[in-house]
Amino acid sequence: MAMAAAPALKHWRTTLERVEKFVSPLYFTDCNLRGRLFGDSCPVAALSSFLTPERLPYQEAVQQDFRPAQVGDSFGPTWWTCWFRVELTIPEAWVGQEVHLRWESDGEGLVWRDGEPVQGLTKEGEKTSYVLTDRLGEGDPRSMTLYVEVACNGLLGAGKGTMIAAPDPEKMFQVSRAELAVFHQDVHKLLVDLELLLGMAKPGFGPSKRLCGNVPGAG
Repeated sequence: MAMAAAPALKHWRTTLERVEKFVSPLYFTDCNLRGRLFGDSCPVAALSSFLTPERLPYQEAVQQDFRPAQVGDSFGPTWWTCWFRVELTIPEAWVGQEVHLRWESDGEGLVWRDGEPVQGLTKEGEKTSYVLTDRLGEGDPRSMTLYVEVACNGLLGAGKGTMIAAPDPEKMFQVSRAELAVFHQDVHKLLVDLELLLGMAKPGFGPSKRLCGNVPGAG
């Protein structure tokens, strides 16, 4: 019995566009792969903040008068620093899963845990989550308090309109997300693989015979 011939890849550009949409952080995130990185979520237990024109050391900052805050609040102006106290309670049902703090705000953020700086956060650098635990154990603490120190400037300064413009001294910043969420590591690994293959297949690198062999219409 004759073997069936491999299907020809006739529409290379269409295939690339479909993969791009499947991994896009901007389009179709309600149904694409990137939109499935996180599963169940819940708000942080409590959020409060302290605003200062100075860059304070951690031990001094956490002793200040923190006032209740919420997602959507604005803070600033340019060059000031806003410290957020983030109180968390992880749901019991998330035992065995990887749990992240999802945080999105303008400015440059730094997570402090147990008095130590552990990770930067910035929307500009697409770093908007921090791993609380890679696998929540039965005996792990469910409640904790973190601090997020946010400098009121961007990664490349505080230019008004463009990064090479003079700073805007009155610019205000905003918190747009503060929540806990289950992170799907398997989805993340698949996403990384697809992004790598997509980069290899784009014009300039491919399609090439290394990727496509002698498939008609692919080269």
